[in-house]
Amino acid sequence: MNKLRLVLGLQLLFFAAWGGWLLASRNADTPEFYLATSPVDPRDLISGTYVALSYDISRPEGGACASFTGFGPLFVKLEDLGKTAVTEAGPVPVYEATDCAKTAPQAPGWAAAAMQYNGRLTAVYGIEKFFLNENDPRKDARSGSVLAKVKIDKNRKLVLLDLVKKL
Repeated sequence: MNKLRLVLGLQLLFFAAWGGWLLASRNADTPEFYLATSPVDPRDLISGTYVALSYDISRPEGGACASFTGFGPLFVKLEDLGKTAVTEAGPVPVYEATDCAKTAPQAPGWAAAAMQYNGRLTAVYGIEKFFLNENDPRKDARSGSVLAKVKIDKNRKLVLLDLVKKL
């Protein structure tokens, strides 16, 4: 009986630590910003209700991005170049991809991505699906009608915080 309690206690401790790590990485002290999206296919009977998202930053062209080919890790510089979008909270800046690097630069604003090359560089950030409640009106979001509210965590990965409707 004591061994069973020890095993169950260790499992509980493991999952509590894992949950704490996930919350801490999401709540990293980094600024939040917005990305332009192009949602596609909002529903999958097996996966549930989600919005599949495509981003303008998934096809980076600025700086050294044109010279990248093949597969592997990629770091993309995200900057506010003055482009804005209007939401219910007012106008917000929309960040754009301005440069690429194979190794992580020490400067802020660089997000990690996986590089895919199918005749054109495509950066995959891991935020391409946003799961929603079945009754959420955003599940029927259409191309260009939402912005992704994101932040860069301490591991330089993009974290999708919310979808905000554009006006």
